[in-house]
Amino acid sequence: MDAVRTSLRDTASQPEGTDRPIIALDGVRGHMTVLVVLSHYFGEVPHGLSVFLFGRMAVETFFVLSGFLVGGLILDKMHNDNFFQVFYVRRVCRTLPIYFFSVILITIGLVATGAAWRDADVSFPTWSYFTFTQNFFMAETHSVGAHWLSPSWTLAIEEQFYVLAPLTFLIVPRRYLVATLVAAVVAAVGCRVAVYGYGVVNQTAAHVLLPTNADVLICGLLAAFAARSAVVRHGILDYILRLAPIILLLCLAFLGVFARRGAAFAVLYPLLTATAAATFLLSLVRGAPEAARFRSRILRFFGRTSYAVYLTHLPILGLMHGLLLGTRPDIVTPAQWLVTLASLPLCVVVGWILTRLVEEPITAYGRTWTWSGTPRRSRAIAAAEPAPEQA
Repeated sequence: MDAVRTSLRDTASQPEGTDRPIIALDGVRGHMTVLVVLSHYFGEVPHGLSVFLFGRMAVETFFVLSGFLVGGLILDKMHNDNFFQVFYVRRVCRTLPIYFFSVILITIGLVATGAAWRDADVSFPTWSYFTFTQNFFMAETHSVGAHWLSPSWTLAIEEQFYVLAPLTFLIVPRRYLVATLVAAVVAAVGCRVAVYGYGVVNQTAAHVLLPTNADVLICGLLAAFAARSAVVRHGILDYILRLAPIILLLCLAFLGVFARRGAAFAVLYPLLTATAAATFLLSLVRGAPEAARFRSRILRFFGRTSYAVYLTHLPILGLMHGLLLGTRPDIVTPAQWLVTLASLPLCVVVGWILTRLVEEPITAYGRTWTWSGTPRRSRAIAAAEPAPEQA
């Protein structure tokens, strides 16, 4: 989950009336960040409470949001002849420095701490985290590796997506793009059928690799297309967009009950969740009343610090429990509850410091790389024209 935070300066060509709702997307990101932290702290521990197990849905929403914002950026800026240069410089400045900084600190912590509580039963090569290939090791070993670095599989998927998405938009003619993306959605669902229905590879691979998660990110791309389409207008369609997430999540709940969370549920869960998230985001940028709830300063604060919090919240929890109690995180005893609760504000503070000191300055530099405004084909045309004769 890089959970791309695209500035309004990067979204100059938004549909009419979307500026304030797009600000609300920071609030959506913040809300999902809170859900992920609560899930990891109180749900995904040995004696966790199932009521907090909503981390996966939050991660799926992060993926859709990334696809939506990156897709919108590509659609709006692809015509510039320096698109790839500016796009990748900004992506590198936005995602890599704070990620590398955090991985280095966490790796040092893993080496320095006792094995009894650092939660690293299976270790991957350190270089895999710097090359965003750790998800391949996760698939091969059927393990998340060092638990403190386990959320990084989502970042590996997103970095791989950032390489492929612009190239797809460049190679595929515009009139075939939607059909191509829909075909890719079908292919991703087919990959999950192969895993859960026929056991082609282990199920961890289906969870952490791009081919089996591509439909989630592509739902965001398709929502970006829809947001810029003349078909999406105010009126009855806005009500449909607002109702669709509720209907889809109810269908998902019924599927979970009747399919008993079997293969059918595993295959359809990502797509249904992603479609619900995509229609919800689309309703927000269309000006749905719900957007106002996500423009709160608190949620936008968590949205602004989401990347740093996401990278560091598990190491902070592990260090707190290890240093104070000498155990891995859990919530069985009162002492464990207190340590977990005390980790929450520390997680917020560390995330804010890293955002202010590492992420924001480098991201600001990336934004100094501006779009040329020159159409992509103009240079080729200019090169083909004969030079004027010298006087």
